[in-house]
Amino acid sequence: MKKKISLLFLILLSSCNENNQNEKYEKKSVENKFSLLIPESLGQTNKLNSIASIQFENTSQDFYIMVLDESKDAFTKAVDNKVYDTTADLDGYYKVVVNHFKEITSKYFKVYNIEKKKINHSNAIVFSMSGINDGYPAFYRYAVIESNKRYYQIMSWTNTLQEQKYTERMNKIIDSFKIEETNHSHLHRSEKIDDEIQEIGRLYRPEIMQQEEIKTKTGKNNYRYTLTNSDLLDTDLQNIKIHSREIVSIYYKFLIRINTPFNYNKIIIKIVHRNGKIHSFDYSEKDMKEIIKK
Repeated sequence: MKKKISLLFLILLSSCNENNQNEKYEKKSVENKFSLLIPESLGQTNKLNSIASIQFENTSQDFYIMVLDESKDAFTKAVDNKVYDTTADLDGYYKVVVNHFKEITSKYFKVYNIEKKKINHSNAIVFSMSGINDGYPAFYRYAVIESNKRYYQIMSWTNTLQEQKYTERMNKIIDSFKIEETNHSHLHRSEKIDDEIQEIGRLYRPEIMQQEEIKTKTGKNNYRYTLTNSDLLDTDLQNIKIHSREIVSIYYKFLIRINTPFNYNKIIIKIVHRNGKIHSFDYSEKDMKEIIKK
């Protein structure tokens, strides 16, 4: 594989074997930007990409990782100047990254295992990609993360045969990422909650709403959305299935907006009541499309 990955910089336009589970990590930092944990078996390099903030490799393992960053102002200006046909937010940034990889991947490109989450209190989208890049069958575990001032990209990759072996290691590195910018606040008063999630919250007012990706052996994972302690759902049990169909129709719109293409086996709507009773409803993509049509 060519070590110099053709990577867009937005300003310019395992098996989980015992060795991986027990390997030692060390904290690496870029002053006034971020820190993350890197396996001690990786060595720092400057050969992967000339604009990376930090980069590491182990060529014998065929394992590589780098972090890039750019200012949010620069990305917003690029969107305003029509350089990118997207929105000037984390979702738009994610879409530009994915579109770039789609353009440079010659064969079998796909995006999957996409998750919107918090990483040490910062908004993030974590996802996998694979395809043939310059003749090399590449698997990427990727994250885009938002701070007050910047967007960060964490890019880890290996060959597709080692996806299962190294995914847990890649996730551990990504989940260790911590913003360390001066004056960075973990409490974003202007932080945007997705419209679809807000709509579910307004309709049902649960005490807790949780999202969880559930791994399967089929290649397509399931996604579970849990609502806990909703007055409406607790008192209107005779219509609970109707409510679950309304919830899944809204949530499906959210998932297809952030997943290109949609790559889940089914969506599970779990409703937990104050009396301890639990209702669970499974919906395939076909089911959800039919619900939306009605």
